Amino acid sequence: MEKSIHKSLINLLSDCRLSSYKYGNADEQIALERYLYNIELSKAFYPILSLIEVSLRNRLNEAIDKTVKPDWLIQELSEQDILLDSEYKKLQEAKSKLLKKRKAITKDHLIAELSLGFWIHLCTKKYKAQLWHRKNFFRIVFSDYSDFTEFDKLSKVFPLLQLLLTLRNRIFHHEIIINNPNGLENCYKSLRQLLGYISQDSLIYLDRICTFRELITKQKP
Repeated sequence: MEKSIHKSLINLLSDCRLSSYKYGNADEQIALERYLYNIELSKAFYPILSLIEVSLRNRLNEAIDKTVKPDWLIQELSEQDILLDSEYKKLQEAKSKLLKKRKAITKDHLIAELSLGFWIHLCTKKYKAQLWHRKNFFRIVFSDYSDFTEFDKLSKVFPLLQLLLTLRNRIFHHEIIINNPNGLENCYKSLRQLLGYISQDSLIYLDRICTFRELITKQKP
């Protein structure tokens, strides 16, 4: 009975979907077990990804509001002043999506509608002069960073942001993560470090709901 169920699920998922899980000459059965394990681990990453994404965009918005221009997102819609063309286009697209959903064009709605990629692009060197060189900007975003006297702190944080975006996109698009070349334990450790830079208190709440450590110690298919 179990074999027939597995075969049915394999057919349902398709050979194309399972092909990524057949590394090391694995057969269909092992590929399916890996696929299901991949789902479990992807689910275990959700709490930390969610906490970082929401916290990061709120902190970035707060930093721009306080150090550059109050209520900047609303003002930026009518007059491009802070954003470069690529990010300004995304802001206008976010406005259009809200209008289609018949939602009010408010700061909070815009923050939620803009993608994680938009916010991470604000952390690149092309925004250093406009944003990150402002007094206290870095401290507002990453208030629990380990050493504020350190030179070029952003260059040390940005690789963690790139990891966040890459892993988040793979998980949200139902792609394989269990063969990550850096190792998922190292990825999780790096994301904890990033969240800790934003808020050490968040780590306490994360540990209450996190199942990652339990899953990663399971026997891998």
